[in-house]
Amino acid sequence: MNDKSFFSDVLRDGALLGLVMALLCIFKNYLQMQVDMPITKMYLLLSLATILSIVLFVWMLYRFLKRRSLSADEREGFTYGQGLIYAFVLSLLTGIVVGLANTLFIAVVGYENYVESLVANMDNTVDFVASLSPAGAAIGDYEEMMSTLVDKLESSSRPTVFDNIFASLNNYITWGTLLGLILARVVRREPKF
Repeated sequence: MNDKSFFSDVLRDGALLGLVMALLCIFKNYLQMQVDMPITKMYLLLSLATILSIVLFVWMLYRFLKRRSLSADEREGFTYGQGLIYAFVLSLLTGIVVGLANTLFIAVVGYENYVESLVANMDNTVDFVASLSPAGAAIGDYEEMMSTLVDKLESSSRPTVFDNIFASLNNYITWGTLLGLILARVVRREPKF
């Protein structure tokens, strides 16, 4: 297998996958900052964006692995290990790009504005849940949990670039490797003599 083509392919595919996932991550962060949007609409759009990001991640990872498998020399084939390594490195690069994009987004909107809008949306969520509960029903546990979460969020320090990248890497490497375990088996090709 040609190492030069491996690195050019993985860098191209990782950048493209990372860009798509970063745009979806920024969109989801933007949605979470919309305090004036009705809470049901916000959660519906967040759910749709999450489903879209999962579908695109799986589909793009499969397409990139398949393309790499088909470009391999027929005499060498494309082994399960090669597919798994390719999926891992793609996920690694995607995590780095998404972490950097998340850092840029928070820097542009301001960390304080970001936290304030998240807290406001959590308060809106508590109010919405309270409005749905029957009269006299206790939602104290839910309010207490949300209050604790808000306190932790407000007291937390601004995440560094490395914090964002590490969190994103953790997410994408975990899911990319798990998907790679399956997809590498699907796209592997036996060598032809």
